[in-house]
Amino acid sequence: MESDGLKHFLKSVGNSVFLLNTICIGLDGVGSGIVEKSERLTVSWSTHNPEDAARQARTHAIKSTLIFVEESLLEYIRFIGKCTNQADGIVTSSRTDGAAERIKKICEHLSDIPEYWEPMVVLLVRWRNKVVHGSTSDLSQSYRSILLENSDAIKTAHAAISIEQTLSNFDSGLITLKDFSTMIAITIRLCRKIDENMNPRIDNINSLSRAIKENNLTPSYINVIGVNGKNVQMRKFYKFISINFPNISQEDRELFFDNRYEVKKLIT
Repeated sequence: MESDGLKHFLKSVGNSVFLLNTICIGLDGVGSGIVEKSERLTVSWSTHNPEDAARQARTHAIKSTLIFVEESLLEYIRFIGKCTNQADGIVTSSRTDGAAERIKKICEHLSDIPEYWEPMVVLLVRWRNKVVHGSTSDLSQSYRSILLENSDAIKTAHAAISIEQTLSNFDSGLITLKDFSTMIAITIRLCRKIDENMNPRIDNINSLSRAIKENNLTPSYINVIGVNGKNVQMRKFYKFISINFPNISQEDRELFFDNRYEVKKLIT
């Protein structure tokens, strides 16, 4: 079962990729001269070289989408950090300082993943930093070596991409749609793998009660169910669960709400 965090990540990234592809299709028409500015568009635009303008706009759109996708990745990692009663190693790793370091630490707890996944996701982070901050931070030589050693596997699995060319593009500040699409595909696969290792353990009132006590949330919980009115209690209860235990399914949330006073007995 996919976690709420993964569902949000997949929806966000999927929408971003769809919109980027839509932009690229439109720009292809601009570059070829098939599409011209409509009179309905109240913007100032003219160029003597539509092909070059379309190429620059496409690169800008890819870079902008890269930034958004990396933020979606970090949001998913932050979600993991809130799942206190999940796989301890992954949860702890998700709170490490630095996005690239978090990915590295999380991957240490994953098995049966291609060794080039981690370097490719870190490459996405490094590339984003170049775009946003003009960062001079490089991809480590060890990561480069892993990617180059797996060039054939990457080419086979990802639309015949040349990882040598991708690294050259990274070094020069250029990014292509194929570079972007490959990094996104691998990032999605890695996040799915992470989610598979997030084994829910809050599935009954005893485990919920234990989690509340372990996280020193007893006073907050008592305040939540101490308000007057069932509807108000329900709203506050669901908010309490969403903030502190976002991995709990809606079905279990409803079950726990029905047994909220039993939980109170267990924690007091």
